[in-house]
Amino acid sequence: MTPPHLSTSSAAPLARADDDAIDLEQTLAAVGEAAYFWDVPSDRLRWTDGAHAVLGLPAEAAIDTASGFAALLDPEALTSRREAVFGAPRADEGEGVPFEVEYPLLRGARTARLWMQDRGRWYSGANGRPARVVGVMRRLGSRYEAAEQAAQLTRFDALTGQLSRARLLEIANAALTAGARMQTSSSFVLVSLTNLGPINEAYGFDVGDHVILEVSRRLRGAMRGGDTLGRFSTSTFGMVLQECDRADLEVAAKRLVGAVHDNPVQTAAGPVSVRIAIGAVVAPRHARDTEELVQRARSALGRAVETSTETNIYSPDPSRDGARRANMKLAEELILALNERRVRLALQPIVRASDREVCWSEALLRVVDETGAAVSGGHLAAAAEEVGVVNMLDRRMLDLAATYLAEHPEERVAINVSAATTADASWAEALAGWVALRPDIAERMTVEITETAVIADLDVAAAFVRDLKAHGVKVAIDDFGSGHSSFKALRELAVDFVKIDGGFVSDLETSADSGAFVRALIALARELGLDIVAEQVETETVADLLTRWGATYLQGDLVGSPALV
Repeated sequence: MTPPHLSTSSAAPLARADDDAIDLEQTLAAVGEAAYFWDVPSDRLRWTDGAHAVLGLPAEAAIDTASGFAALLDPEALTSRREAVFGAPRADEGEGVPFEVEYPLLRGARTARLWMQDRGRWYSGANGRPARVVGVMRRLGSRYEAAEQAAQLTRFDALTGQLSRARLLEIANAALTAGARMQTSSSFVLVSLTNLGPINEAYGFDVGDHVILEVSRRLRGAMRGGDTLGRFSTSTFGMVLQECDRADLEVAAKRLVGAVHDNPVQTAAGPVSVRIAIGAVVAPRHARDTEELVQRARSALGRAVETSTETNIYSPDPSRDGARRANMKLAEELILALNERRVRLALQPIVRASDREVCWSEALLRVVDETGAAVSGGHLAAAAEEVGVVNMLDRRMLDLAATYLAEHPEERVAINVSAATTADASWAEALAGWVALRPDIAERMTVEITETAVIADLDVAAAFVRDLKAHGVKVAIDDFGSGHSSFKALRELAVDFVKIDGGFVSDLETSADSGAFVRALIALARELGLDIVAEQVETETVADLLTRWGATYLQGDLVGSPALV
């Protein structure tokens, strides 16, 4: 049904059926408002008199179709009328579905952004999809513009100008909701700059930042207008591709790879070749919520990097899904142990290599089982990290270690944290609370973060380390040598020491390659002014080798086994 006073011609304004209608249109224009009717199937859009003036547009600007009007939006607009209507969380049950959205106009001969409020109601057709939309648009004042500019500081990445991770995931969630209701597909894509670390190391972080900025520009240029680009982490971008099934995604991925790989990036240091890897998932077919969306895109990205392929699109894998179910069960066991207070610390001493004097201990996870025995909880911790609940464990380990340090003022303890915890504000707040309560424990505590956590997001890791150092807590890079972090990055992080991955140390008596690698790691760490801890030292022969090569500290069963406290 066509609302009263609406013209049936595409270019004409709302028809003037009587004097009251004329007064209504004049009133709307006088207060900076314009009413419209959108016939969705034909894309036709009809307005009240004075709409061009309300929208700040010249009379010749084409606003008689929804697609023509959409072209007038600021290209950086975070939402639109179409998204509000087609992304509505509920269906029309006969009375229409209300919506309200704000967005800026910029194009169409405009020289400045004009913020508009768009409020109305849509009605469905026989197929349940939106068929007719009626609404009113009104100008928002300069005060709104100032507030919106402040809000945008939290919505956009400072370096690239693309959306922040939080805003990107909001849009991904909206696409999921709309896809489930409208039975359409969208895709979530992660694009990782796989050689950013070597670029930073070879040319410096300024060149690295330039590369990130240029890659974001190229990716944006290879995307469709209705798709969304955001910065997911230091070296990874995220995308939401609307109405994109697997076949469309394969085409889009090739286009994205070509945009980055076909030409080197011109920098102040000369041309730099950039490589990317893509991991993606199609939703809602293979992801029911945002958490699953991110997890499966990350999983696909991980496989792309591991296999040195350009693109991996998630598809169900019975063995992988079975492993995830097993991890879920193990994580549930850990949560039960946490709730029942069955998580304990076992301290393993770390000694000075030169004289074997104990300098501090590493707190290892132990779980008391149903028989009362304390067993290693490493497999539970790994499962918890896989399914995203490891933050709970890290918080308990912090509380246990802080309590132990408070009760034993002569002791020094190191604790491990996961990559997820480096971005966990609640963990940082808990540490600050302990330090405020007992300032003396800070200088006796060390926090170990893995090298893979540093690689995953250098900016997050750097902020985490700065916070720890501000409290007086020492910081170590664990499993050093297992990743490919930039040594300049390690210098920037200002950690206190590194721990060589025990897998290399345990092979020293049988593998010449491991020996050469460990000697190189020790030499490089020394060059950076870092002390070195060698893990999994189990024989005197290995201990003597490490001491001669320059290791500062030793850890392993040879010098002390873990003891429950």
